[in-house]
Amino acid sequence: MNEDNLEYLKKTLDGLGFGNRLNDVLETAIRREMPAFSLGITSERRPLDAKDINAPRTDHLSFAINFNRSKDSDTYFLNTYDVTLQKAGNPIAISQRFDLARDHRITALQAHKLLSGLSLEKEVFLRSRDEQQRGGQPDKVNMWFKLNLDITDAYGNHPLRTFRPEYGYDLIDALDKYPLKGLATPEKMNAAHAALRNGNYVHTELTIVKKNVPVSIAANPQMKTIDIYDKNMVEIRDEVIFPEKAAARDNAKQQQPATENPAQKTGQGAEALPWEQEPEQQTGQKRGR
Repeated sequence: MNEDNLEYLKKTLDGLGFGNRLNDVLETAIRREMPAFSLGITSERRPLDAKDINAPRTDHLSFAINFNRSKDSDTYFLNTYDVTLQKAGNPIAISQRFDLARDHRITALQAHKLLSGLSLEKEVFLRSRDEQQRGGQPDKVNMWFKLNLDITDAYGNHPLRTFRPEYGYDLIDALDKYPLKGLATPEKMNAAHAALRNGNYVHTELTIVKKNVPVSIAANPQMKTIDIYDKNMVEIRDEVIFPEKAAARDNAKQQQPATENPAQKTGQGAEALPWEQEPEQQTGQKRGR
Protein backbone atom coordinates (compact mmCIF):
# COMPACT_ATOMS: atom_id res chain seq x y z
CA MET A 1 0.00 0.00 0.00
CA ASN A 2 1.20 3.49 -0.89
CA GLU A 3 1.34 5.19 2.51
CA ASP A 4 2.08 8.63 1.07
CA ASN A 5 -0.92 8.35 -1.22
CA LEU A 6 -3.13 7.33 1.71
CA GLU A 7 -2.03 10.33 3.77
CA TYR A 8 -2.64 12.66 0.82
CA LEU A 9 -6.18 11.31 0.39
CA LYS A 10 -6.88 11.75 4.10
CA LYS A 11 -5.75 15.39 3.90
CA THR A 12 -7.92 15.90 0.82
CA LEU A 13 -10.98 14.56 2.63
CA ASP A 14 -10.30 16.86 5.56
CA GLY A 15 -9.77 19.86 3.28
CA LEU A 16 -13.10 19.22 1.59
CA GLY A 17 -14.86 19.33 4.96
CA PHE A 18 -15.38 15.59 5.56
CA GLY A 19 -13.07 15.45 8.57
CA ASN A 20 -11.42 12.15 9.54
CA ARG A 21 -14.46 9.91 10.03
CA LEU A 22 -13.75 8.08 6.76
CA ASN A 23 -10.07 7.42 7.38
CA ASP A 24 -10.45 3.83 8.62
CA VAL A 25 -12.79 2.66 5.85
CA LEU A 26 -10.61 4.44 3.30
CA GLU A 27 -7.52 2.56 4.47
CA THR A 28 -9.42 -0.75 4.46
CA ALA A 29 -10.58 -0.26 0.87
CA ILE A 30 -7.07 0.61 -0.31
CA ARG A 31 -5.54 -2.39 1.48
CA ARG A 32 -7.99 -4.62 -0.39
CA GLU A 33 -6.70 -3.10 -3.64
CA MET A 34 -10.20 -2.40 -4.93
CA PRO A 35 -10.06 -0.86 -8.43
CA ALA A 36 -12.81 1.63 -7.62
CA PHE A 37 -15.00 2.32 -4.61
CA SER A 38 -17.26 4.94 -3.01
CA LEU A 39 -17.39 5.95 0.64
CA GLY A 40 -20.55 7.40 2.16
CA ILE A 41 -21.07 9.97 4.87
CA THR A 42 -24.11 11.94 6.08
CA SER A 43 -24.54 15.27 7.77
CA GLU A 44 -27.39 17.15 9.44
CA ARG A 45 -27.20 20.94 9.11
CA ARG A 46 -29.24 24.02 9.89
CA PRO A 47 -31.15 25.49 6.94
CA LEU A 48 -29.07 28.34 5.60
CA ASP A 49 -31.94 30.84 5.87
CA ALA A 50 -32.38 30.14 9.61
CA LYS A 51 -31.80 33.27 11.70
CA ASP A 52 -31.39 31.38 14.99
CA ILE A 53 -28.03 29.63 15.43
CA ASN A 54 -29.82 27.12 17.64
CA ALA A 55 -32.41 26.26 14.98
CA PRO A 56 -32.97 22.52 14.39
CA ARG A 57 -30.65 20.79 11.92
CA THR A 58 -33.29 19.77 9.40
CA ASP A 59 -31.20 19.81 6.20
CA HIS A 60 -30.06 16.23 5.55
CA LEU A 61 -27.00 15.82 3.31
CA SER A 62 -25.73 12.50 1.96
CA PHE A 63 -22.32 12.27 0.29
CA ALA A 64 -20.81 9.48 -1.83
CA ILE A 65 -17.09 10.10 -2.37
CA ASN A 66 -15.67 8.29 -5.40
CA PHE A 67 -12.14 6.81 -5.60
CA ASN A 68 -10.36 5.15 -8.51
CA ARG A 69 -7.05 3.27 -8.70
CA SER A 70 -4.50 4.09 -11.35
CA LYS A 71 -4.13 1.47 -14.08
CA ASP A 72 -0.35 1.80 -13.96
CA SER A 73 0.38 1.98 -10.22
CA ASP A 74 -1.04 1.54 -6.72
CA THR A 75 -2.02 5.22 -6.53
CA TYR A 76 -5.63 6.14 -5.81
CA PHE A 77 -7.41 9.31 -6.91
CA LEU A 78 -10.37 11.21 -5.48
CA ASN A 79 -11.88 12.92 -8.51
CA THR A 80 -15.60 13.36 -7.79
CA TYR A 81 -18.22 13.19 -5.08
CA ASP A 82 -22.02 13.01 -5.21
CA VAL A 83 -24.21 14.93 -2.78
CA THR A 84 -27.95 14.84 -2.13
CA LEU A 85 -29.79 17.48 -0.12
CA GLN A 86 -33.12 16.59 1.47
CA LYS A 87 -34.88 19.52 3.13
CA ALA A 88 -37.59 19.05 5.74
CA GLY A 89 -41.08 19.34 4.30
CA ASN A 90 -39.88 19.01 0.71
CA PRO A 91 -40.42 15.56 -0.82
CA ILE A 92 -38.06 16.33 -3.73
CA ALA A 93 -34.36 15.84 -3.02
CA ILE A 94 -31.68 17.75 -4.94
CA SER A 95 -28.59 15.90 -6.15
CA GLN A 96 -25.34 16.92 -7.81
CA ARG A 97 -21.96 15.45 -8.76
CA PHE A 98 -18.98 17.74 -8.22
CA ASP A 99 -15.76 17.17 -10.11
CA LEU A 100 -12.86 18.44 -7.99
CA ALA A 101 -10.71 19.61 -10.91
CA ARG A 102 -13.41 20.95 -13.20
CA ASP A 103 -15.46 22.59 -10.43
CA HIS A 104 -12.49 24.11 -8.57
CA ARG A 105 -12.66 21.88 -5.46
CA ILE A 106 -16.11 22.78 -4.18
CA THR A 107 -16.19 21.81 -0.49
CA ALA A 108 -18.99 20.01 1.36
CA LEU A 109 -20.17 23.26 2.95
CA GLN A 110 -20.08 25.08 -0.39
CA ALA A 111 -22.07 22.23 -1.95
CA HIS A 112 -24.75 22.72 0.72
CA LYS A 113 -24.96 26.41 -0.13
CA LEU A 114 -25.10 25.86 -3.89
CA LEU A 115 -27.78 23.17 -3.58
CA SER A 116 -29.75 25.59 -1.37
CA GLY A 117 -29.89 28.08 -4.24
CA LEU A 118 -27.22 30.47 -2.98
CA SER A 119 -24.29 31.96 -4.90
CA LEU A 120 -20.74 32.15 -3.58
CA GLU A 121 -17.35 33.51 -4.54
CA LYS A 122 -14.14 31.45 -4.58
CA GLU A 123 -10.54 32.26 -5.26
CA VAL A 124 -9.49 29.92 -8.08
CA PHE A 125 -6.52 29.37 -10.34
CA LEU A 126 -7.08 29.79 -14.07
CA ARG A 127 -4.52 28.95 -16.72
CA SER A 128 -4.82 30.44 -20.20
CA ARG A 129 -3.93 28.49 -23.35
CA ASP A 130 -0.69 30.42 -23.71
CA GLU A 131 0.30 29.60 -20.14
CA GLN A 132 -0.53 25.94 -20.70
CA GLN A 133 1.76 25.86 -23.72
CA ARG A 134 4.56 27.71 -21.91
CA GLY A 135 4.06 25.86 -18.64
CA GLY A 136 3.61 29.14 -16.77
CA GLN A 137 1.89 29.74 -13.46
CA PRO A 138 -1.93 30.07 -13.52
CA ASP A 139 -3.63 33.33 -12.60
CA LYS A 140 -5.45 33.62 -9.29
CA VAL A 141 -8.89 35.21 -9.68
CA ASN A 142 -12.11 35.54 -7.69
CA MET A 143 -14.99 33.76 -9.39
CA TRP A 144 -18.69 33.53 -8.50
CA PHE A 145 -20.50 30.18 -8.63
CA LYS A 146 -24.22 29.39 -8.88
CA LEU A 147 -26.14 26.21 -9.70
CA ASN A 148 -29.05 26.37 -12.13
CA LEU A 149 -31.47 24.28 -10.07
CA ASP A 150 -34.29 24.64 -12.62
CA ILE A 151 -32.76 22.21 -15.14
CA THR A 152 -30.48 19.18 -15.40
CA ASP A 153 -28.04 18.29 -18.14
CA ALA A 154 -27.58 15.00 -19.99
CA TYR A 155 -25.76 13.54 -16.97
CA GLY A 156 -28.48 14.48 -14.49
CA ASN A 157 -26.44 17.37 -13.08
CA HIS A 158 -27.52 20.94 -12.57
CA PRO A 159 -25.34 23.24 -14.72
CA LEU A 160 -22.79 25.06 -12.58
CA ARG A 161 -22.57 28.66 -13.77
CA THR A 162 -19.40 30.66 -13.16
CA PHE A 163 -18.96 34.43 -13.36
CA ARG A 164 -15.46 35.79 -13.84
CA PRO A 165 -14.44 39.36 -12.96
CA GLU A 166 -14.93 40.47 -16.57
CA TYR A 167 -18.64 39.61 -16.23
CA GLY A 168 -18.88 42.83 -14.22
CA TYR A 169 -20.66 41.87 -11.02
CA ASP A 170 -19.89 44.48 -8.34
CA LEU A 171 -21.32 43.43 -4.98
CA ILE A 172 -20.61 46.80 -3.36
CA ASP A 173 -22.52 48.68 -6.06
CA ALA A 174 -25.38 46.19 -5.81
CA LEU A 175 -25.71 46.84 -2.07
CA ASP A 176 -25.45 50.62 -2.47
CA LYS A 177 -28.60 50.69 -4.63
CA TYR A 178 -30.85 49.76 -1.69
CA PRO A 179 -31.75 51.66 1.53
CA LEU A 180 -30.34 49.05 3.89
CA LYS A 181 -30.39 50.42 7.43
CA GLY A 182 -28.61 47.69 9.38
CA LEU A 183 -25.27 48.17 7.61
CA ALA A 184 -24.59 51.75 8.62
CA THR A 185 -21.04 51.33 9.91
CA PRO A 186 -17.99 50.29 7.82
CA GLU A 187 -17.49 47.29 10.10
CA LYS A 188 -21.03 45.99 9.53
CA MET A 189 -20.80 46.62 5.79
CA ASN A 190 -17.47 44.77 5.52
CA ALA A 191 -18.91 41.86 7.50
CA ALA A 192 -21.90 41.77 5.13
CA HIS A 193 -19.61 41.76 2.09
CA ALA A 194 -17.67 38.80 3.50
CA ALA A 195 -20.82 36.87 4.41
CA LEU A 196 -22.41 37.37 0.99
CA ARG A 197 -19.22 36.39 -0.83
CA ASN A 198 -19.07 33.22 1.25
CA GLY A 199 -22.57 32.25 0.13
CA ASN A 200 -24.49 33.24 3.25
CA TYR A 201 -27.65 35.22 3.90
CA VAL A 202 -27.28 38.55 5.69
CA HIS A 203 -30.12 39.51 8.02
CA THR A 204 -30.63 43.27 8.24
CA GLU A 205 -33.28 45.99 7.83
CA LEU A 206 -34.57 47.74 4.73
CA THR A 207 -36.51 51.01 4.47
CA ILE A 208 -39.75 50.58 2.53
CA VAL A 209 -42.05 53.61 2.36
CA LYS A 210 -40.45 55.19 5.47
CA LYS A 211 -40.71 51.94 7.45
CA ASN A 212 -37.80 49.75 8.48
CA VAL A 213 -38.62 46.09 7.93
CA PRO A 214 -36.45 43.00 8.67
CA VAL A 215 -35.08 41.35 5.55
CA SER A 216 -32.63 38.69 4.45
CA ILE A 217 -30.36 39.41 1.49
CA ALA A 218 -28.22 37.18 -0.74
CA ALA A 219 -25.84 37.82 -3.63
CA ASN A 220 -27.15 37.35 -7.17
CA PRO A 221 -24.17 37.57 -9.56
CA GLN A 222 -26.16 36.41 -12.59
CA MET A 223 -28.49 39.43 -12.40
CA LYS A 224 -25.71 41.69 -11.00
CA THR A 225 -27.83 42.56 -7.97
CA ILE A 226 -28.87 41.19 -4.59
CA ASP A 227 -31.97 39.17 -3.74
CA ILE A 228 -34.08 40.55 -0.88
CA TYR A 229 -36.55 38.47 1.15
CA ASP A 230 -39.03 39.32 3.89
CA LYS A 231 -39.30 37.51 7.24
CA ASN A 232 -41.18 34.65 5.53
CA MET A 233 -38.47 34.35 2.82
CA VAL A 234 -40.80 35.76 0.15
CA GLU A 235 -38.86 37.82 -2.36
CA ILE A 236 -39.38 41.60 -2.24
CA ARG A 237 -39.34 43.13 -5.73
CA ASP A 238 -37.84 46.48 -6.68
CA GLU A 239 -41.26 47.96 -7.46
CA VAL A 240 -42.20 47.46 -3.80
CA ILE A 241 -38.99 49.03 -2.54
CA PHE A 242 -39.07 51.94 -5.00
CA PRO A 243 -42.80 52.57 -5.67
CA GLU A 244 -42.14 56.08 -7.02
CA LYS A 245 -39.84 54.69 -9.74
CA ALA A 246 -42.41 52.05 -10.66
CA ALA A 247 -45.15 54.71 -10.87
CA ALA A 248 -42.99 56.98 -13.04
CA ARG A 249 -42.22 54.10 -15.37
CA ASP A 250 -45.91 53.19 -15.68
CA ASN A 251 -46.83 56.82 -16.42
CA ALA A 252 -44.17 57.03 -19.09
CA LYS A 253 -45.56 53.92 -20.77
CA GLN A 254 -49.10 55.32 -20.71
CA GLN A 255 -47.97 58.59 -22.30
CA GLN A 256 -46.21 56.90 -25.19
CA PRO A 257 -48.20 57.25 -28.45
CA ALA A 258 -49.56 54.05 -29.88
CA THR A 259 -47.47 52.79 -32.80
CA GLU A 260 -49.13 52.53 -36.15
CA ASN A 261 -50.02 49.11 -37.48
CA PRO A 262 -48.47 48.75 -40.96
CA ALA A 263 -51.45 46.69 -42.06
CA GLN A 264 -53.87 49.50 -41.10
CA LYS A 265 -51.64 52.16 -42.69
CA THR A 266 -51.67 50.39 -46.07
CA GLY A 267 -55.31 49.51 -45.85
CA GLN A 268 -54.57 45.82 -45.61
CA GLY A 269 -56.35 43.39 -43.33
CA ALA A 270 -54.98 41.68 -40.25
CA GLU A 271 -52.93 39.25 -42.35
CA ALA A 272 -49.19 39.97 -42.13
CA LEU A 273 -47.37 41.03 -45.28
CA PRO A 274 -44.79 38.60 -46.70
CA TRP A 275 -41.81 40.74 -45.60
CA GLU A 276 -43.07 41.28 -42.06
CA GLN A 277 -41.86 39.17 -39.18
CA GLU A 278 -43.55 38.18 -35.96
CA PRO A 279 -42.42 40.42 -33.06
CA GLU A 280 -40.44 38.60 -30.40
CA GLN A 281 -42.37 37.75 -27.29
CA GLN A 282 -40.79 39.26 -24.21
CA THR A 283 -41.32 37.44 -20.97
CA GLY A 284 -40.47 38.69 -17.53
CA GLN A 285 -37.30 37.10 -16.24
CA LYS A 286 -37.61 35.61 -12.82
CA ARG A 287 -34.81 36.50 -10.47
CA GLY A 288 -33.12 33.38 -9.14
CA ARG A 289 -32.20 32.88 -5.56
